Amino acid sequence: MIRRSLIILMFLFVSFPVLSAEKVDFASELVLNNGSKVPFRNYAVFAPVSFSLYAVGLFVQGTETDNMKLKDADRPMAIQLVSLYRKLKMKTLMDELRRGFRYGMNHDKEFIKTIQARIDRFVGLLENSGQQPKKYSRITFLYVPGEGTHIGFNDTFLGTIEGHDFKRALFGIWLNNNCANDELRDRMIKIKKNRE
Repeated sequence: MIRRSLIILMFLFVSFPVLSAEKVDFASELVLNNGSKVPFRNYAVFAPVSFSLYAVGLFVQGTETDNMKLKDADRPMAIQLVSLYRKLKMKTLMDELRRGFRYGMNHDKEFIKTIQARIDRFVGLLENSGQQPKKYSRITFLYVPGEGTHIGFNDTFLGTIEGHDFKRALFGIWLNNNCANDELRDRMIKIKKNRE
């Protein structure tokens, strides 16, 4: 019965995404090792049924709002996931992200093959971290040109996945034209009118 409930939840997670207006607090910026700062842009809350699952926030400098230019940009930027469901499991989230890479690169199987080993390492960093998302846990994907995508869980650094091509595929899960949720994408890239 538990397995069947999980399958139903996963089906809803992928097939019927909706957004929530739930308020989530993100840091105003992320600070890189060299002291430069990447400001917070905006976020959206993913709520697949009657509860909020996670919020996804975008950190990026400048005023670019073209989703494909943001996806392909070779400059510092970050996507941060904030868990809003206390029963969210790391493996469940990673299974969804693993599938999301297909959307991030337009189901280009040949391209995915070229980064598959790095996708596996990325998933392994989080699944083998010994961490489980609790409510308001933060998972951060911070891309720095020449270094790669730094993966963090709350305040713990887990590792780095190299390559701009990997960054494009990972960020494409949320930013690509062919992403799973256009409304979520459009909300997170929108520049807030009332910025403090």
